[in-house]
Amino acid sequence: MDYLILQAEEKRLTVAHFSMSRRATELIGAASIELDEERTLTDAVRHVAEKMTGSPRVVLCLPPELFAQRSVTLPFSDLRKVREVLPAQLQGDIVLSVEDLVLEVLPAGEGNFLALWARKSDISAAIEPFREGGIEPHIISALPFALAELPGVPRDCAIYDGTALSFLKGGRLTYFRAFAGGGTAPAIAATLSAVELSGGALPPLLCLIGAGGAERAEEATLPLPVETPEVPPELGRLFINDETFRQLAGLYAVARAGFAGTLPDFRKGELAWTAGDAKLRRKLLLTGILATAVIVLLFVSKGLQYRASVAGIASLNKSITTIYREVFPTRTKAVDEVAEIKAEIKKLSGVESSSNHLDILKKVVEAKGNSINGLYEAELEGRNLRIKGDARSAQAVNEFKAAIAPLLSSSELGEVKSRPDGMVGFSLTGTLKEGSK
Repeated sequence: MDYLILQAEEKRLTVAHFSMSRRATELIGAASIELDEERTLTDAVRHVAEKMTGSPRVVLCLPPELFAQRSVTLPFSDLRKVREVLPAQLQGDIVLSVEDLVLEVLPAGEGNFLALWARKSDISAAIEPFREGGIEPHIISALPFALAELPGVPRDCAIYDGTALSFLKGGRLTYFRAFAGGGTAPAIAATLSAVELSGGALPPLLCLIGAGGAERAEEATLPLPVETPEVPPELGRLFINDETFRQLAGLYAVARAGFAGTLPDFRKGELAWTAGDAKLRRKLLLTGILATAVIVLLFVSKGLQYRASVAGIASLNKSITTIYREVFPTRTKAVDEVAEIKAEIKKLSGVESSSNHLDILKKVVEAKGNSINGLYEAELEGRNLRIKGDARSAQAVNEFKAAIAPLLSSSELGEVKSRPDGMVGFSLTGTLKEGSK
């Protein structure tokens, strides 16, 4: 999944393009564009849009001074339920109407939550330059809200990135203070002192990232030890050096939080990103139109096939009726001409076969003469002829065989048995010649 992180500040637009996966992260590109009277934010966004590759998920990090916070304690830990009760929880504690706000929440540990909100009008106004520049953000958040995903820093520390001072406790954001136009070492020290005076526990360490590295020279005025994070060994291939890591660490944390699904999103409700939904609807509409066209063509094709089949059957029935009238001119129209014609053909075939058999058997009887006393069995199956009978002598049997030889292409005389009365019994088999009648 690709993420294009845009950090909008008063005089600078910082951009980082990351490719995120479960196995590895790749820094595709990064840039910092200075803003002035000649180059507005919209111009800078257009420049980024021209250089952008692919279709990354766009995350816009707005200045943290646009957001407010309040720590709340609730008896359950499900963030979905917390978001449902949060409007009622804040309604009596803040001056603004919750209907004019976009609300989000972050877990702060031990039943505590950090409620976050911003004006809808501020979010809407911040979206407009990016929409005009051709890169409409999918998610709107702020850099401090992703610091829990920042690698290379302790789980308990304070972090200053040049725009806000944030507290992490147990790896979770518990407090932040934004500095309009950037903070100074005295302002950071005053904030830490105010937290301590109000009864809050100060973290043991202050980490400087991004533009916050400039405060290193004044660390003597700060009440906490100061540390500048170095590139963790596992990210040595992602960032060229420590300076690149410090400049892009916050944007990298935002990309990680977005990939993990823990980044608060203030573009919701009536401000929700709908360009993707509209694009999806257009794709679905096109798919539906193509599917409808395919179905219509399928029905048309089947309709034409059915029409051709009906026409062919009607033509065949007409031909059968014509043949029937030619064969049986005197008959009235039958219910089923085909069945009646088949029956007549079978009858004619049977008569022809029977007549042929009778002719063959008649010739066999004529050939037996007076020397054959009788033929008590004669069978004709196809062209195979089998005969059994009685004769006066074996010589008479041979004469009978010779007499029917013109009818047979081959013949074989079976066993000739003598009887006590002087007669002989015989059997003869043979094959009729082609065309014998």
